[in-house]
Amino acid sequence: MLSLYRKNRSFFDDFFNDFRMVTPNTGNTLMKTDITETENSYRLAVELPGYDKDDIKVSIEDGYLLIEAEKKIENDEKDNNDKFLRRERYYGSMKRSYYVGDVEIDAIKGSFDKGILHLEVPRETKKIPEKKYLELK
Repeated sequence: MLSLYRKNRSFFDDFFNDFRMVTPNTGNTLMKTDITETENSYRLAVELPGYDKDDIKVSIEDGYLLIEAEKKIENDEKDNNDKFLRRERYYGSMKRSYYVGDVEIDAIKGSFDKGILHLEVPRETKKIPEKKYLELK
């Protein structure tokens, strides 16, 4: 009896899966990132499949590089009489941050190509306190 329940459950799950929209990203696969280190910078390659360049924002806040991606999808299907047979919407956003230290946003180079965001972030320059002397009058 339990196997019959599982079989029927599988049938209905498969049936309703046909009505789900394909979303750009799901689960823990969001924003997979490869980071490489060079002598003067860090290079990030962030996977954002299904997104366009206009869907992505990159900013710096309190020493953190923040990457935000937002996607809106509307899928309307009508019959000949303009009655909706199916109408689905998807809205999703995701964020990820990386600590980069004291770096200006203008110093970062970035591009987006074929679903991969490429960023080159200069290394934080450690400010060595310069020894200064008071000029006596």
